Amino acid sequence: MSNILQQIGAAVKGKVDGVQANVAAEETARIAAITAEASTARAAESANSTAISSEASTARAAEAVLTTAVSDEETARIAAVTAEASSRASADTSLQSNIDSEATTARAAEAVLTTAVSDEETRATAAEGVLTTAVSAEETARIAAVSAEASSRSSADTALQSEIDAEEVRAAAAEGVLTTNLASEVTDRQTAVSAEASTRAAAVTNLDTVKANLAGAAFTGAVSGTDLTLSGNLTVTGTTTSIETVNSQVKDSIMLLNDGAAGSSNNANDVGLIMERGSSEDNVALVFDEGEDKFCMYKTSAAANATDITDSDSSATLLPVKVSDVYLGADNLGSYSDFSVALG
Repeated sequence: MSNILQQIGAAVKGKVDGVQANVAAEETARIAAITAEASTARAAESANSTAISSEASTARAAEAVLTTAVSDEETARIAAVTAEASSRASADTSLQSNIDSEATTARAAEAVLTTAVSDEETRATAAEGVLTTAVSAEETARIAAVSAEASSRSSADTALQSEIDAEEVRAAAAEGVLTTNLASEVTDRQTAVSAEASTRAAAVTNLDTVKANLAGAAFTGAVSGTDLTLSGNLTVTGTTTSIETVNSQVKDSIMLLNDGAAGSSNNANDVGLIMERGSSEDNVALVFDEGEDKFCMYKTSAAANATDITDSDSSATLLPVKVSDVYLGADNLGSYSDFSVALG
């Protein structure tokens, strides 16, 4: 009895022969369609040529009409420019007349202004004499005020010296009081330092009493170290366990994944392994896909925190598998060479 791959190869060969016959028939039909399309295109090209000739005649007629209109426009523009030049010459004559009149008026105003300046100069000379007299009187008054200020300052200096002498006496008395207070402060500080030393000694003794017992310590913060060897069990109750060793050695013959699923009747998560392939490549996953209810191998962007490969990555694709032989139960499906011979 031939194996399954030989039977598959024979079936594939029959299918390929049928496809080749269909391709030949399709080619004949396409050639006939192309011939009909070419005939239609030639008829359309002839009609298009006639339409182009008619459009050219229409364009020439329109061009003649446009030439006449341009000539008429040119004549009208020349007439308008001539009229504008005549108007500007008349306006220039009126402007020159206005300028001459304005110059005459300006000269008359200049004569009046010269007379006014002369009068103002005479009044300024008279005011200067009055100002000189006022300045002399002001100077005399200022000298008298300075003399009175000097006398007042001398009296104030005498009074200030008396106040300074009295303040010196008061400062000496205050210095004596301050010296006494400083000695008392030194004594109080020495007493406080002694009490603080006693308190610190008691705290050190208490710390020695309550410090962690290495035979059974509980830590509430982060703990770091170099090497750790445990002779008992290790229980980790956090969310993520990161192991960054280069080579990991595990003695388990069989490993249990997805341990928490035992608490429910139906598992909702895919179960298996995701392998990192670098930032430029997608990861690969070998999982039992709960949605497919089969073992599947995917190329995917899903990471280790995914619980469903195809939900986390809708673009996940199945991977090809390279093996030397395949079995379904106890039946051997045959090798690649068996398949090639059957296709032959």
